[in-house]
Amino acid sequence: MRFNITPNSVTYDELQTKLSIKFPDYTFKMRGKQFLVATKTSTVGANIVVRKGKMNVVGNFPTVGGTMIFMLCVVLLGFLIPLIIYFAAFHTKMKALEKEIGAFLQDEYELKTA
Repeated sequence: MRFNITPNSVTYDELQTKLSIKFPDYTFKMRGKQFLVATKTSTVGANIVVRKGKMNVVGNFPTVGGTMIFMLCVVLLGFLIPLIIYFAAFHTKMKALEKEIGAFLQDEYELKTA
C-alpha cells in the first residue's frame, strides 16, 4: 500500500510509538535507519518505509532469515513451486496485515487534497 504524505512530517520514533499503542499485540522494530518492521508472527510481517512524500506498507517476511530461506528455496527448487507455496500459505495473511496497518497509517498521515 502506497500513499502520499506531507514531506518531513513523520519520524520513525513517532510512527513506532503510535503503532505500538494502536496494535499492542504486534511488535515493531527498526531494521536499519529507514526501515520499520511490524511482526505479527514469525512468518507474517510488514515493512513500513517512509520516503520524502510517500509512505509504503508492504507485507513481507519479518526477519532477514525468513527472506533468505524463501530465496534459497526459489534458487534450489525453481520459481514455480516456492511461488505456489508462498501464495497458498503466506500471501493472504501478509496482505491482511498490510491492509490493517496501512488503513490506520493512511487515516493518520495521508495528505488530503482538496
